Amino acid sequence: MPSAGPAAAGQADGTGGSTALPAPGPVPPADHGSTAVVPVLVDVSSGGADRTVRLWDTVRDRPSGVLRGHNDEVYGVAFAPDGRSLASGGADRTVRLWDLARHRTTSVLTGHSDDVNAVAYTPDGATVVSAGGDGTTRSWDVYRGMQTLTLTGHTDYTMGVAVSADGTRLATAEFDQSVVLWDLRGPVLTARPYTEVWQSAYSPDGRLLASAGTDHTVRLWDVVRHRPVATLRGHRSAVFSVAFAPDGRKLASAGSDGTVRLWDVLTHRPLATLAGHHGDVFSVAFAPDGALLASAGADRTVRLWDVATRRPLDTLTGHTDFVNDVTFSPDGRTPASAGDDLTVRLWDVASRRPLATLTGHRGAVRAVAFGPDGRALVSSGNDGTVRLWDVRRRRPSAVLRGHTGSVRGIAFSPDGRLLASSGSDRTVRLWDVAERRPWATLTGHTNAVWGTVFAPDGRTVASSSNDGTVRLWNLDVSARFAAICRLHLSSAGPSACPPG
Repeated sequence: MPSAGPAAAGQADGTGGSTALPAPGPVPPADHGSTAVVPVLVDVSSGGADRTVRLWDTVRDRPSGVLRGHNDEVYGVAFAPDGRSLASGGADRTVRLWDLARHRTTSVLTGHSDDVNAVAYTPDGATVVSAGGDGTTRSWDVYRGMQTLTLTGHTDYTMGVAVSADGTRLATAEFDQSVVLWDLRGPVLTARPYTEVWQSAYSPDGRLLASAGTDHTVRLWDVVRHRPVATLRGHRSAVFSVAFAPDGRKLASAGSDGTVRLWDVLTHRPLATLAGHHGDVFSVAFAPDGALLASAGADRTVRLWDVATRRPLDTLTGHTDFVNDVTFSPDGRTPASAGDDLTVRLWDVASRRPLATLTGHRGAVRAVAFGPDGRALVSSGNDGTVRLWDVRRRRPSAVLRGHTGSVRGIAFSPDGRLLASSGSDRTVRLWDVAERRPWATLTGHTNAVWGTVFAPDGRTVASSSNDGTVRLWNLDVSARFAAICRLHLSSAGPSACPPG
């Protein structure tokens, strides 16, 4: 990062001299005895080469304090909206939050792997956004002192950052002379229904969300109003998986009591209990036509059930260890299963025979999902990878790395352009399928994230976690949490964002 000059309420501007803060109106009194907040100027002259942030009283035209704590040059500073706090970032790869009355650090935020070049507050003062030489933009919860979001769609390292007046959009300036716009709106629902939430599923119309938890229940949520609708009781122990029938009228659940249960979504009453597995049932899935149900469990089998008669049809054997997940291809002809035996297996519904065994994972395979066209398959596992497979050729097409622990949940967006994955590193990660690269990292869960699923319209991702929460993350059809548009700056002038 090149040396920078003094800065006021933003990053260093490199012009030298002093720049006073604008005076938007009366300054409110601070909550520190009789001390008042006075207009101040921050000086990071010579790029903050002395590792300090210097404060100046612009009324008395004299220095008012020195903030010490950074271990290298300071590149960017920003005042909180109330003028009582300051954020700074620098070459030591940290963002520091300061109490201006006491002239001391209140939080040191770490996560960037290179220089922090710029910082900015959201209008409510609750979030600080930082831009770094590692090509990421990160948001931080001021009060909890923790990271809440990582944006990774940059093509170069970021030099500047600014937040819109309503706090919903962010602009970042990149070294390649482009400006990228982002949408900052994050989780809109946090529910804390029980100790651990294993999985969630959207109804076909996207208005309901079902969640499975360790309190032996299935819970239904109104996604529009963000409130619980019903609690379905019947399982005798933890519930691991839930799935809506294609018509939205029935719900299936599976749990550690060894049963699969069917429920009436409208009346919230049980319809049937399907017994046959010997041990935990980890996953359940409806075929696209709703006629078949598949379940997978600790007895190393995948079982097929006739939904109308509630009777077993067949048992698919071949896995040599627990079967953790099962799903159907979009045409319903090919179930896929994932197991602790390090394999993904494809099956033929008509013949009830195995079609292929896909190997490559170096640990238990936890989840599997088909792309919307049925030509791509994705799996994730304990080896920390997300793997894409060419279904027709029965071979891998890409390995996506980024998670720092087991990857427990995986899902394609309805249009097939994005993948969502979640894992023991407490993150939900979005991936650009075509580019085979990370798109965004969603943070906020405080424990492992077991499951992730897209809403039917593709605008929301739901994540379920061991921290007892279900979180909804807004994405938007134009790829929220990634660039809304990119303004390339050139001698001919900036390009324009598409309308809307």
